[in-house]
Amino acid sequence: MPRSLLLILASACCLLSGCVANTQYNTLPDQYLSEVIPATDGTVGVDLAIIEFDEFGMLWDRDQLEDTIELIAQRNADAERGIVVFTYTHGWMNNADQSREESDLTRFRDWSAGLAGRLEAQGESAPGHVVAVYLAWRGATTRLPLLNTATFWDRRRTAERVASYPMLETLIRIKTAAQSRPDSKIIVSGHSMGGLILTKTLAPSLNALLLHQGETGVSKLTNMLVTHNPAFDGLSTYQFVDYLKRNGVTAELRTADETVEPAPGPIMLSITSEADWVTSLAYPAGQILGHRSTNFRSDLGNDTPKQSYLATRALGHIDHLISHRAWVEDGEIKLERVPGAYNDTPYWIVQVSADICKDHGDIFNDRYNALYRRILHLNRIFETGVQTWVRQDRPGSVGAPIRSQPAESSAPPDTHTTKGTK
Repeated sequence: MPRSLLLILASACCLLSGCVANTQYNTLPDQYLSEVIPATDGTVGVDLAIIEFDEFGMLWDRDQLEDTIELIAQRNADAERGIVVFTYTHGWMNNADQSREESDLTRFRDWSAGLAGRLEAQGESAPGHVVAVYLAWRGATTRLPLLNTATFWDRRRTAERVASYPMLETLIRIKTAAQSRPDSKIIVSGHSMGGLILTKTLAPSLNALLLHQGETGVSKLTNMLVTHNPAFDGLSTYQFVDYLKRNGVTAELRTADETVEPAPGPIMLSITSEADWVTSLAYPAGQILGHRSTNFRSDLGNDTPKQSYLATRALGHIDHLISHRAWVEDGEIKLERVPGAYNDTPYWIVQVSADICKDHGDIFNDRYNALYRRILHLNRIFETGVQTWVRQDRPGSVGAPIRSQPAESSAPPDTHTTKGTK
């Protein structure tokens, strides 16, 4: 056999050996449903559920969703206090393969176990159980170095397909099951392209709810939507932020004794590291190439960046959209609203320094989680007697009167300080 043919065959074998299969990883209930921490007296129990989606955003196995809904309903029925359901949609280079020790699935399982311990310390106001739901898709197609880097743009296109009707159905059914009990909570989160999936799926739904019932208030989408280093474009984000500003959308806290107060924290939170090369360099490179034949408007007015700039940059690297910045100073994590920020809405876009998040995947470290928890606690997310509502005070809602006065800003005090890890 010619040497050149042998080399070709050897190369092909290497490539094939590095391929990540397009398959369902967890086919049995005891694989996709597991008890991380048993629920006992005085201990907050934790369950992990895995729901897998294919290349086109279709469920691999609807039983995964149905069994997860049944689990949430059972935990809601059994718990003395409401529960918290925490969903996580992973990003690039990850999937639902439990055999991988270094993966987002492993890190999310460990993070959920740590959350249970923190809830126990909070006492009787905290949820009594945690159901962690891992929403998985084929974020990895190869394990070979260098080649896996080249998959970024292909996987981003796949992530846009995963932002699908089945994904919306899954999220809405999970939140409905969670919030069937008034004192239960749901937090929806995603990393990287998982942030893209969640934002594309849920932001239009929130927009529709505000249009139809924003004047009386909206409470039943999620208690919080969080994206970490999201691979999501600034133009779509600008349109959403512009809607929130024009229609005076604000957040408020409503308690079990019917008191209402302005919410000091966000309804949506996006955190991006200034040191994230994936969203700061790779993302615009692919977007600029992908939009090479797109015709953009040259001027949006009001000092708004050009459409071409917004469309080709990730939201967390666009100064015009950033609402807050966070950094470490003398061992403490500082969080401040950007003075005069265009984005003064309840959708916080926070850019953090490298000593809080050193790269694209560094979202489970102590400092990052200290900041994350601090922001969640602003709206008393883990108190069962408090719910976050969203109101729309200007004319976007159906039948709402036109009001000439601007809505009060939902901005919290300018500075928040969290003790960091030196």
